[in-house]
Formats: sequence, C-alpha cells, structure tokens
Amino acid sequence: MTQYLCEKCGKVIESSDLSGLPGIRCPACGHRILYKARSQIVRVIQSK
Repeated sequence: MTQYLCEKCGKVIESSDLSGLPGIRCPACGHRILYKARSQIVRVIQSK
C-alpha cells in the first residue's frame, strides 16, 4: 500500500484511508498538501 505524509500535522496516511474521503485531504487536520512517503529500500546504481 502507498503511504502519504501530511505536511501540516505529520501524520502517516494509507491510500485506503483516502479513498473514503471526498477529494484529497488529511483525515486528522483537513490539510490538502500530502507527500508520498519514501520507501526504506536503498538502491545503488553503478555508472560506467
């Protein structure tokens, strides 16, 4: 599942929690700016 992070309150929100709400808003504070949380996997790419 995709996780989002609210800019204002910092709450982590699952994508399933957003599907029940009209529009994209934080369920805790109602703020409309959400960031997609980064994964914990570190990828190393070798250059030539």
